[in-house]
Amino acid sequence: MSAVPNSPHSIRVLITGGSRGIGLEVARDLAASGHQLWLAATTEKVREAAARLGPAHRASRVDVADPNSVASLFAEIRSEWQGPDAVIHSAAELGQTGNFWQLDPEKFAHTLRVNSAGAFFIAKAFVQSWLDTAPKHRLHRGKIVFFAGGGAGYGYPQFLPYGTSKAAAARMCETMSMELDAAQIPVDVNIIAPGANDTSMLAAVRAAGGEVRTVVPFSKPIALCRWLLSSNSDGISGRFLHVNDPYPTLSPTSLRAEALKLRRIDL
Repeated sequence: MSAVPNSPHSIRVLITGGSRGIGLEVARDLAASGHQLWLAATTEKVREAAARLGPAHRASRVDVADPNSVASLFAEIRSEWQGPDAVIHSAAELGQTGNFWQLDPEKFAHTLRVNSAGAFFIAKAFVQSWLDTAPKHRLHRGKIVFFAGGGAGYGYPQFLPYGTSKAAAARMCETMSMELDAAQIPVDVNIIAPGANDTSMLAAVRAAGGEVRTVVPFSKPIALCRWLLSSNSDGISGRFLHVNDPYPTLSPTSLRAEALKLRRIDL
C-alpha cells in the first residue's frame, strides 16, 4: 500500500502533541502507512512514544507557546530532514473551566497562548521552513492540519478559554490560506473538528460538567488526517471540516467560496 493515496512517496510529518491522545493515535496510523514522523510534545514521554513507533521516527520536546522553543524544534528537524513536508498540530490544553467571571485572567491568557498563538508559531515556522527548503526536495504540496473542538463553531458554556482559542485558530486557518494563495505558496492549511474522542481531555470535559452526546472513534479523525495529507485534498485550504463531512467527494472547484468556514448568520 502506498504511504499517501495517489502518491508512491512517503512524506515527513511533524506531529505536535504526539505523545498522547489523538496526536499519538494519528502518529501510529501514519507510521504504519510508511510515513516518517517527528513527534513533539512538552514531556519526555514523547521520545518514548517515537521509539515505540520504530527507529525511523524522531522526537523532541517543545513548548508551542514559546516561539523560541518552536524555532529550536524546526532547526533540529532541518538538521536531519531539511524540513517537514506536513505538520499536524494537535498540541492543546483544555484550560480553566467555569463561568467567565470566575476565571483567572492569567490562566485564560495562557490557554490562548498555547492554543491560538501556538498554532500561529507552528504554522509560521513550517512555512518559513518550506520556503527555505522547497526547491531542494519537495515532491508535493505542503500541508498544515489544525484541530478545533467543542466551542470552536458554537457557544459552549463553562469552556470559554478553550472555545475562544479554537475559534481563533479556525479564523487563523482561513486567513493564512488566503495569504498563502495570494503569495502562490503551495501549502494547504485546514482545521478539523475531530468529534469527541476518548482522550484524557474528554475525561476532563466530562469531569467539568461538559455535555458529551456521542463518542467518536479515533478512526474518523485519522481518516480525515490521511485525506488532508494526501494529494486528493490538494487545493482545498482554509476550511473547517468535520469528520462526518463528505470530504472524499470535495474538490477545490466543487466547494462554494463560503462553504466550511465560520460565518455570521444574517437576519
